This record gives sequence, C-alpha cells and structure tokens, in this order.
Amino acid sequence: MLRAILTILAVTLALPAFAQTAQPPEPQDRPRIGLVLGGGGARGFAHVGVLQVLEENRIPVDVISGTSMGAVVGSLYASGKDAQQLTAITEEIPWTTVFNDDIPRERLPFRRKRDERDVLIDYRISFDNRGLVLPKGVLRGQELFLTLAEYLAPARGVSDFDHLALPFRAVATNIETGEAVVLGNGDIATAVFASMSVPGGLPPVERDGMLLVDGMIADNLPIDTARQLGAERLIVVNVGTPLRTRDRITSFVSVLDQMQLLLGRESVERGIASLSPADVLILPDQPDISSTAFERSVDGIAAGRKAALAMLDKLKPYQLSEADWRAYIAARAARAPRYAPTLDFVHIVNNSDIPSEKITGMVSARSGEPLDARKMTEDLQNIYALGGFRSVRYDIGPATTEEGTTADGRPAITTSKGGGTPEGRLPLGEGVTIRAEGDPTSANWMQFGLGITTDFNRISSIRIGASYTDRNFAGTGAEWRTDVRVGSDLLFSTGLYKEWGRFFGEVTPYWSRIDTFFYINGEAALQVRDSRVGSTFEAGYLFGNWGELRTGINVAAVDLDVIVGAPLVGDFDGQTDLSWRTRFTADKLDSLDFPTRGVFAQASYTDHSNLFGGDLDYNSVTAKVQKPFSWGRNTILFGGEIGLTTDGNGRSLADFRLGGFLNLSGLEPNELIGRHKILGRAIFYHRLSEVAPILNVPVYLGGSVEVGNTWIALEDVGLDSLRPAGSLFVGADTPLGPAFLAAGLARGNGAFYLILGRVF
Repeated sequence: MLRAILTILAVTLALPAFAQTAQPPEPQDRPRIGLVLGGGGARGFAHVGVLQVLEENRIPVDVISGTSMGAVVGSLYASGKDAQQLTAITEEIPWTTVFNDDIPRERLPFRRKRDERDVLIDYRISFDNRGLVLPKGVLRGQELFLTLAEYLAPARGVSDFDHLALPFRAVATNIETGEAVVLGNGDIATAVFASMSVPGGLPPVERDGMLLVDGMIADNLPIDTARQLGAERLIVVNVGTPLRTRDRITSFVSVLDQMQLLLGRESVERGIASLSPADVLILPDQPDISSTAFERSVDGIAAGRKAALAMLDKLKPYQLSEADWRAYIAARAARAPRYAPTLDFVHIVNNSDIPSEKITGMVSARSGEPLDARKMTEDLQNIYALGGFRSVRYDIGPATTEEGTTADGRPAITTSKGGGTPEGRLPLGEGVTIRAEGDPTSANWMQFGLGITTDFNRISSIRIGASYTDRNFAGTGAEWRTDVRVGSDLLFSTGLYKEWGRFFGEVTPYWSRIDTFFYINGEAALQVRDSRVGSTFEAGYLFGNWGELRTGINVAAVDLDVIVGAPLVGDFDGQTDLSWRTRFTADKLDSLDFPTRGVFAQASYTDHSNLFGGDLDYNSVTAKVQKPFSWGRNTILFGGEIGLTTDGNGRSLADFRLGGFLNLSGLEPNELIGRHKILGRAIFYHRLSEVAPILNVPVYLGGSVEVGNTWIALEDVGLDSLRPAGSLFVGADTPLGPAFLAAGLARGNGAFYLILGRVF
C-alpha cells in the first residue's frame, strides 16, 4: 500500500509544470483542423513538404493523427518542431545506417573484431534448449529507436499526448487480434516505434499487455482518430503505395508485394469515402519512390510540396491573417515541451547475461545532472556493441516498476542523489530507467566462412569454415569457442577465453595441416605438408575495444612431409616447436574488406626456444600496418609488412610467404618463401554504387601498386631486389564476404583471379 501511494506521489510530482495549462485553446471563429498523415515508409517524406506549404500559407493545424511514417513526422511536429526543423532532421538522420542493426566495427569489442579477421560471415545461427532460435524481426530497430528517442527527447516526459504542442495520436495494430490500437499516452518514442514496426521487418513492441506492430495493417490513414480528437475539418495526406496493375504482377515477389499493399486497403478507402467536400485530400505523386527509398528524402519532400500547392485553393479558406498566425505560432510554441530533467536517479534493469557492473560503468548519466539525450544515445550504442542484447533502451520519467532484476536474479542497480538508493528499491522523482534486454540468439551461435580462389590456370582452392561460440560457458563467464577449417588447409581448435576487467586469459588446443608449394624458376617443384598438434596459453591486456597486448606460449608437435617431389634433406619429423610470443594489435578500421577510415597495426616478437625440449632455436619479428585515406567515394589504402628472422636452428618451413592477389599480384599464391620479408602496397578503390539504407551491397573499381620480396639470408635483403607488381580489379562487399574479379602482373608473370574471401 505504501509503495502504491509513493508511486502515485512520484508520478504526480513528476508532471511538467506546463501540464496544468497545456490544453490547447479552442480555435475562435474557425473550425478545428485535424491533420491526418498516412503510412508509406520513405514515401512519408512527402508529409514534410505538405507541412512546408501549410506553414508558408498560414494554414493552422490543431490536432494530428498518424500511422507509421506519418506517426514519425506527426509526433515531431506535435512536439513543437516546425517544418523547417523537420526538413533539417531529414537531412541529419543517417538513413543509410539508421535501419542497420549491425554494430559499427569501431564499436565492436576487440574480441568480436577477431571473428572478422578469421574470415567468417557475419550472420549467426543460434540455438537454445528448444532448438533453433530465430529473431522476431529481420531488423531489431536498436539504432532506429535511439534515433527517435533522441529527437523526441523533449516530449518523452509528457505522458498525455494531449499536453504536447498539438494533441497527437499514433496508430498501431495488435498483432494478436488485428485490431487498431490508438496510442495517446505513455512514452511517445515507444508509441511511434510501435506504429512503424513492420511485421517481420521489426520486432513487435510490448506495450500495455499487447504486442503491437505497424498500424498500416489496421488503419493506415487514421481519419476517424483525428475526428475523435475533435477535428471538424481534415487535411488528409495519403502516401500509400498504389496497387500494382495486372501486367505488373508477374512473379511470386510481386504477388507478395501486392498482398502487403492490400493489407488495410479497405479501411483506407472507407476513410477517404467518409471525407466531406470541405475536407482536403492530398495525394503526392511518387511513382518512382518506393517505401524503402529513404535516401530520396529531397525528392519525397518536393513531391509533397507539389501536391499541397495543387490543393492550395481548397486550403485557402482556412488561412489565418498575419496577426492570427503569429498568435497561433506563439501559442503552439508556449505549449511545446522543453523536457530536460535534472535526474533524481539512473535505474538500470539488466535482463541479459552481461554483468550489470559492466553496463553501469559505461553509463555517463549521473543523478543530480541534466539529461543529455545525445550522450545517452552514444552510451547505449556502446553498451549494445558489447553483444548479447536484443535491445538497450531507456525511459524518462518516474520509475514504472518497483524493482527490476537481472537475468541471474540479482536486483536492478539504481543510483540516486544523496548517496544512492538500495538495490531494487523504488526511486522517487524524475530519472532515467535503462532496460537492457538479453538476446537469446546471442548466448551461443554458429558462424560460417567461405573462401574460393582461382587463377583460371593451375591454382584453385576452396576454404570452408565454421565456428561455435558459447559466450557464457557453463555459467562461468568464460567464452568457449570452437573453430573448424576444411579445404586446402585444415584446422580444428577449441578453447576458453575469459576477461577480468581489462585483463584476459586464453587457452586453445589445436590441430592444423597446411600444404605449401615450393617454386623453382616460377614452377611448382615441391609440395610439403606441415602438420601440427599443440596448444597456446596466452594472457594479456585490453586497451578499450581498439587494441590488445598479449603474451604466451605455444607448444606443438610438428611433422613435415613431402607430398610431391624429392624428400627433404635432414630430420623434419617429430619436432617439438616451443615458442614464446608477445604481440600488440591495434584495430580501428571501420571495415576489414574495404576500409575508409581508421588504422590497423600489429607487431609481434616470437622466440622459438630449445629450452624444455624444444627442437627449434631462432627468433622472428613481424610488423604490419594499414591506413586508409578517403575523399568522397575514393579511398587509397596504404599498407606495409616486414618480417625478420634470426639465424639459428630453424628446421622448419620459412616463416614468411608472398604471392597472389594484392600480395605481389601476378605471382602464384605463396610463390615466394623465405626467412625475411618486405611488402609495401597502395590500393585504390572507387565506390561505384550508391549507399543504400536497407540492402547495401557496395561495388568498387580499383587497382593496386605493390612492391616486395622474400629472402633466405639476411645479407641478401636489399631495396634493389624488391619485385614490383600491380593489379586491376572489380570488387563487391557481399553478404558472403568480399568478392573480386582481378588481373595481376609482376615482372612478366600475369594472372587472372576470381576470389571470394578476404585477401589483405
């Protein structure tokens, strides 16, 4: 009972001061005008153009109802933003990434960046004790929701949408019943997100005991909703995609598309039929703008302007005088919420298996300080990048639950003014509640990799990889990972990795087999098989998510066998390779395949020791760097590699190899083998394709200039013996990995390449 009273008191005290006078004044001597904004995805940019014309001609709006993209534009306008600000927002939002749930590589934990370096396809297949786990939507909407939340932040503390600058309603669909659900209270960002959650594309939104999806199914043009808000005259903007004609229904894809267009069609036609002659129906003509063409905001806005101007004669009867318009704008501005509360608490409800302490340490918001919506977005993006989450979002206002618990049953963490609130206790006042929802598809998963290389002549290879990752093995917090590679080379490894803050440890037993050709005068004369059984034991330190320093020992039993050619001279069977290695890696590249910014650098020292039974006795030093420079669609990637080996007992294959595409193009793969190596290259690539917001497959045209060589003896190393090479290529960043069709040339040696898989 006491907690119930405290909850009511907190909610009452939390209402903004303007709520008591926020009821919009009734229009005098004119009808109450309602603006109805329909759904249509990217075609909804036309709504902004319509609003531009309304404001330029002093046409007032008193209430707004919207569905899907209409709810997005309508909510922003109802919160107090004008048409000019809406236009700027459409230019600011990165539409090419806002629908992309892939975590930007710069934010990935360093451990997950390793997955890419292991040439694995990014798509994951997950399981639980009931079998295959599939997401509820192709997209998760994490970035989309945070973007909405940031722009709607000033209105998120207004729980009654009648208390916005303009009364507003968003329309969603109850996916269980198919009924329209009119949303007029609660968190406005959640309401708008529910209204635009396309079934199958975005996950349903749980709200008020219902599972809500895009309102287009039940009411894509919420005319009746505007009337329920008291509208006497309507301005209706229908941006829905027209139905296909019979001659354009030619495949199962077009049939499915038509079926989607038919959803909710009856309610739209019924609503339009109910309009009176005094109402205004605006139909922007957008024949070549699809619902997913979010990169065409300028064209959509122009289409909206043109359609509204065409109906100006019907709109003019509602035009206000200059004086009345100024009074209307002033009244609307006075009602606009300006909600940036000083936080009384920061409440974290963690329903994932990520430790709550790790999440807490990444939240910069503090009680007693004003909320910074932009910084909160950045913090939650970084938390989401840890992996293991379906969503990481936040609410503004009084706490909506008395307590929350973590996935392992621990109470939620709350920080508040005055030294903190006991865990799980109901916080009072205004604050932020961060909800980290665990993702069952991120608890354990499988990934696959594919690599195909051919020079259309003698050398062809295929590599297939698979890995299984259990991110919380047996509840220990350790990551168990197993990798398998088959093809021209073989690998099986399985190991455990665990972090303690910035420190980590890893143990990985493995078996590998690598076949190598040795060349004499450009002809393959020998094929040697290097088989190893061993284990690595390493520990290190993480520098945030951009770098690591690791050191450890590798113990392996090595067998070298000649597969093709004369036997090797000397004893190469049954060797023990015991090596100590220290390696520093910095990885800030935005992409491993076609990077445009960042840097990659790696340096390592390896001591093959004859102590404790080791048969080898020599040292090696390696260094590698890659740095892209970009302008527009153009990038030059400069890179260099160097490797040096000391003299000693090195009864093994030489450590360094060159040859193949971008590694002295024109030569056979690994044609040059030696104990010392130098490679430098400059790779230019120009992006041919436009950046697409949803399905993005970049295509590039490029070329390279390369120089390098390998040497057996250190005294032979010299700039005069470097070998030049170059290439021309067409590349694409496909869902299966980078693909190249290329031609290479190196001192009269030429080759064509067809490659699927990473090459540098």
